[in-house]
Amino acid sequence: MNHLEDFREMINGIDDMDLLEEGLSMLRDMIEINEMKERLAKLESGLLSGQRAIFYFFTEGLDKDEVPFAAERISGRIKRLDRELQKVEREKNKKAQVD
Repeated sequence: MNHLEDFREMINGIDDMDLLEEGLSMLRDMIEINEMKERLAKLESGLLSGQRAIFYFFTEGLDKDEVPFAAERISGRIKRLDRELQKVEREKNKKAQVD
């Protein structure tokens, strides 16, 4: 905490309000960066959890423009499978009504 005490002493010696506001702005940016780093670390740690790992190994080499395409591809596949499942359910319901 010695470094923090030095910082406090420096702040106490500054009377320029513009300079202090710049310091405050910089510190708020640092807080935001630290929060982003924590969020990023949390997201990165979850990339290999559970069934996600299979996708990670295939997608880790994609560039930033290919990732949204890959996400859209998976989304489209989910929608197609969902439609097929709904169709099967409707057919079961029709058959049950006939019997």
